[in-house]
Amino acid sequence: MIARHPAINPDPTMHAIADDSLDALRKLLGPGGLRSDDVAGTLDPGITTGNLDAGVVAFPATVEEMRDIVRLCSARGIPMVPQGGRTGLAGGAASSPGQLIVSTARLNRILDLDPLAGTAVVEPGVTLGQLQQAAAEHGLSVGIDLAARDSATIGGMVSTNAGGIEAFRHGTTRQRVLGLQAVLPSGEVLDDLKRVTKANEGYDIKQLLIGAEGTLGIITAIALSLVPLQPGQGTALVACPGAAEAVALFRRLRNAPGPDLLAAEILWPDFARITAHGLGLDALVAFAPQESVFLLVEVAGDSAEQAAEHLEIHLAGAIEAGEAQDAVLAKNAEERRRMWLIREESWEADKAWPHGFWYDVSVPQGALDGYARALFARAGELDPAMKVFLFGHLGDGNMHLTVTTGREMPELHDAVDAAVFAGLAECGGSFSAEHGIGLEKRAHLARRGDPAKLALMRTIKQALDPLGIMNPGKVI
Repeated sequence: MIARHPAINPDPTMHAIADDSLDALRKLLGPGGLRSDDVAGTLDPGITTGNLDAGVVAFPATVEEMRDIVRLCSARGIPMVPQGGRTGLAGGAASSPGQLIVSTARLNRILDLDPLAGTAVVEPGVTLGQLQQAAAEHGLSVGIDLAARDSATIGGMVSTNAGGIEAFRHGTTRQRVLGLQAVLPSGEVLDDLKRVTKANEGYDIKQLLIGAEGTLGIITAIALSLVPLQPGQGTALVACPGAAEAVALFRRLRNAPGPDLLAAEILWPDFARITAHGLGLDALVAFAPQESVFLLVEVAGDSAEQAAEHLEIHLAGAIEAGEAQDAVLAKNAEERRRMWLIREESWEADKAWPHGFWYDVSVPQGALDGYARALFARAGELDPAMKVFLFGHLGDGNMHLTVTTGREMPELHDAVDAAVFAGLAECGGSFSAEHGIGLEKRAHLARRGDPAKLALMRTIKQALDPLGIMNPGKVI
């Protein structure tokens, strides 16, 4: 992984929590429950190099311990930074001296998995991969999938309202959550761990916590709705003339009767070819014309044979209609794995062309082709050597992109921002799709967010966290 965000404090071995407070935390948590020695040298900081700068980490193992930590910190004015798998890309888990990192690593149990009801209740430290595996044993799926599945935690995904590959089918994490348990900044435990879809009991308070990035409380348990697992998969890498044609192909596959469309990931040529080259997979993309936009599609039916036949029929129709130029179908699991590597190992492009500015936007499908063409043109006007690595989830219009010349270019930061964000609000898109606000996009939110919405957010923050001790400085 490449660290994108700078450390907040240059000396992560230092901490500023008073000794009596550290002693109280040790007593509360017992042996191994608090770490304040060589934290930076023994724990993985994750994406953001400043995640561990606080230098003190609490590891509660029960909701009671979490409650007692929050009560102690509230009484003593100690800011808290909740952390899960530290895979976030927006700096939402960054910390600094004087703050207490509250890790969910020991809250890592699947409390219940009911195959008849199709629900699961988990603690926040359970990883997506662990829950996927447990659900699959009962023919079920979480309904969410991410490239960081083996390290991203369910609690972190709820806190950032993660989207991922299947959001166009099953919604973002917000739509998968049935109920929550959380410790509020006051130390009160909110116990709204419903396991049903319909529960009209006044304000849906759990929705405030989903996507709040730990600024309104710390989640301690989550009830999720699961979906049926569809075992028979067919996968193809398709070359399309452009984004408009890729959208038309998506609609063709999405609306077709029979096997369901599981995934539709779009990759513009520079991103796809440079990533493939970095992985030693040039041959995989060699079938396509040089300027083709790639679409990685996956369908699921009752069997792999049915899924493959479905793809062959509809891709042939797409080629005849001009929506596609050519396609390669995965013949086995290894070929499927290689196709997905080009999409999921997105850091390869950053390695080849470093020092880029990274963005996470949403664009309505109907505006995607025009947005992409205009963005490439604007980037070229800023610097003819500029590369735009563009890829993402075509089904919901969530695009990830890096703009780079391969060298440091701080003087172009504001101009690149303007080039990326131009037209997004007008077409109904968003400057922040699925990775949260954190520190990275806080200034963008302040400049581009609706004033009335921002005022309400501040009112809610003040009402629930008047001391400002819950993940301070993030989001707003």
